[in-house]
Amino acid sequence: MFDLPVDTSRERREYRKFVKFLLNEGYVRSQYSIYCKLILNRGTLNHQLSKLKQNLPSNGIVQTLIVTEKQFSDMTYLVGEPSTKYDVNTTERMLEL
Repeated sequence: MFDLPVDTSRERREYRKFVKFLLNEGYVRSQYSIYCKLILNRGTLNHQLSKLKQNLPSNGIVQTLIVTEKQFSDMTYLVGEPSTKYDVNTTERMLEL
């Protein structure tokens, strides 16, 4: 989750660079400034956190929240419908080669 300033051209450039990094790393946009990624083990999580730290913008707030697959799949939609564009709200695993 992040809240980044976009007042100056430098801040907008850092915002775009950070979002591009997230997408290249396999994150999926859940909401406007909320991206999620399925990570299968603690070692991969630690590696991903270090990569995030290396690519942080200079200003703003970037936060992480770690939930299990089961917790994520139990998400309740109070308003609106889940997006079918990405099936991230499932307990099924997919391996793409």
